Amino acid sequence: MKQKFVFTLSFFYLLFIQDLFTQEIKLPSANKKSNVSFEETIYKWSATRRFQNKPLTLNQISQLLWSAFGTTVDGVTSATRVFPSAGAIYPLELYIVVGNVENLPAGLYKYNYKNHSLTQLKKGDLRDSLTSAALNQFFIKQAPVNFVWTAKYNKVAIYGERGKTRYIHIDLGHSAQNLTIQATALGLGTVQVGAFDDEKVKEILSLPDEETPVYIMPVGYKK
Repeated sequence: MKQKFVFTLSFFYLLFIQDLFTQEIKLPSANKKSNVSFEETIYKWSATRRFQNKPLTLNQISQLLWSAFGTTVDGVTSATRVFPSAGAIYPLELYIVVGNVENLPAGLYKYNYKNHSLTQLKKGDLRDSLTSAALNQFFIKQAPVNFVWTAKYNKVAIYGERGKTRYIHIDLGHSAQNLTIQATALGLGTVQVGAFDDEKVKEILSLPDEETPVYIMPVGYKK
């Protein structure tokens, strides 16, 4: 009887701890206006492969996530996103690998665009592991945060091979370009990474079977 009680107590304690671990982190509201022009950001952008050892703020993370993957205004049937998607399917997911962000512990987070929030999935700095999986491109571990997109190819099966080989990657380009422009507007640097071992990245992020990593973008202050 006593053993059963202890087991039950331990079980509910683990559920409590898990709930605390997976609770949503509400992000600050993103700005919808800027003093930097669209033309200026396009002109100023250049690939950044050297980053300072300087933390980003939670406000910057909020702005970057919203610009890449957030919502604008409520549509007739659902929320309108900041980038277009074939058939409004949106078969992408967005994660961040955090290493040096103020008031946000190092770890793996998933962005919840509907609530503009984060859910921590793993604790600890994963940048070294992600760098190794990305063919040792050192700037990935230099950057305070890395944005990682994943694709759910089964969601575009309605379009056949065209959906898998074209539409889903067009969606990705729209989202990543938004992040590139926003990072530049914030005075930050970034670069686009497509060279990595899919299976290793999938293992590091503990992705579900239906998700495939498709893009990595490190973001931080230029060195």
